[in-house]
Amino acid sequence: MRLKEIRIERGLKQKDIAEILNVQQGAISKYENGTVLLTQDLIKLSIALEVTPNDLLDFVEEYKNYTEYLISLKKEDSSS
Repeated sequence: MRLKEIRIERGLKQKDIAEILNVQQGAISKYENGTVLLTQDLIKLSIALEVTPNDLLDFVEEYKNYTEYLISLKKEDSSS
């Protein structure tokens, strides 16, 4: 998860994020180190930080690989 990286880029403290999500600061620490999964608050946090959920979850590489896989399937289907 890139929450910590994005939070720091925005000049925010864990306390600031905790206030946005209405949770305790300790919860933010757990989100950042992966001890607790960010679920319901993911969209709210994405909006507050002006990033996509994919940015927060760092699924960029997985998305790219999946897209390449789908393109390869389409090419195989076209050549048949």
